Amino acid sequence: MSGAARMRRAKLDFALLGLAWADVTHHRLRTFLSALAVGIGIMLMLISRGLAAGSMDEVNQRMQSVDAELVVLPAQESIIFMNGAPFRGAHERALAREADERGPLADAVIPVFFAQVQMGGQLQRVFGVDPAQMKLFLGPRRVLEGKLFDRARDFARRVQAGATRPAEPAAEEQYLADGLELVIDARLQRVGNYHIGDEVKIMGQTFRIVGVVEAGVAGRVFAPLPTLREIVVGGEPSASMYFLKVRRDLAAAAAFNRFQDLLGSDAKVDFKSDYGRLLQESFASVGRYMAASSGLALVVCFLGILLALYMMVLARAREIAILKALGVTRLGLVLLCGAEGLFISLGGVILGIGLSLITRGLLAIVEPLLTVELAAGGILLAALVGVVGGTLSALYPGYRAARLDPALALCNE
Repeated sequence: MSGAARMRRAKLDFALLGLAWADVTHHRLRTFLSALAVGIGIMLMLISRGLAAGSMDEVNQRMQSVDAELVVLPAQESIIFMNGAPFRGAHERALAREADERGPLADAVIPVFFAQVQMGGQLQRVFGVDPAQMKLFLGPRRVLEGKLFDRARDFARRVQAGATRPAEPAAEEQYLADGLELVIDARLQRVGNYHIGDEVKIMGQTFRIVGVVEAGVAGRVFAPLPTLREIVVGGEPSASMYFLKVRRDLAAAAAFNRFQDLLGSDAKVDFKSDYGRLLQESFASVGRYMAASSGLALVVCFLGILLALYMMVLARAREIAILKALGVTRLGLVLLCGAEGLFISLGGVILGIGLSLITRGLLAIVEPLLTVELAAGGILLAALVGVVGGTLSALYPGYRAARLDPALALCNE
């Protein structure tokens, strides 16, 4: 074949792109439904990934806000799921006493006692903390309303001074009254429409909200540590976990080894910076399930493109035979189907991104405490999957078109 003939065929093949676009725009309903199917698959992929990544990133960032370097957990427990109080006062005293020639290894031993409460339409973890240590959790974040505990500070001082809990119910209720205070973050306040002075039931006791802090602190709900200890374990100095603020002149890795040797098999010490990894490991199976389900949805959508284009090949056998008679190559016919698949998948990607943004906005209204992260990298990955998958779905219909016998197709007509 001469160079001029090759050039003419190349121009003819290129002209097929215009034919593909004309076919896509002519069959608007078929194109829209196929693109919508891809868009729904893209939306499921983006929302499922964004929901998992956004929620875990937000929880991790909140935990990283605590002014500490190490975390002490029960040996068989995970910081993600624990709610009990397995540590006794001996552990706290041992951690505080551990020292070298320059003094204690920890500038602060920060006990945390976990409880649960129904607030904002879902179960929230309550962080029981020493009122005097609240600023270690708050960091640079401001108090927006009220105070970081009010009378609970006096209650904590009385407990530390050895005040005896009365046995009579009426006297006991009065004894606990000053310590029944809560501090919540602004996001939970907005979701639940809470105000300073509102009352919340926790383990049969009526707590009142006394402060609201900026969102981003480790917990959404804080209660005085001495109060939760009095209610749950009769005032014993128990804790669910500890944060350790390492002495400034000491490397966190060196303190890690010392504290782990001290606690032995009773507990495990982790770097706070590893919390994100622990979170990922704990929910790895959920992430795999969401990835598999969204991937399956996309496969079904791509099969829809394949079926639509395959039916197009069967319905347009005569036109394809004429194109082959005019000199369109097999490759050109494959490109014709591939171009249609590309146009449909591009439309599906655009629809999918739009649907994802709409879904994220609806979730922000319906479930405001959920965080959906639509990162640029995730959007690009979803777009690549949609475009490549949609284009590949057109290969078999293109192959069938290329294999079509023009004479047989025209005779059947």
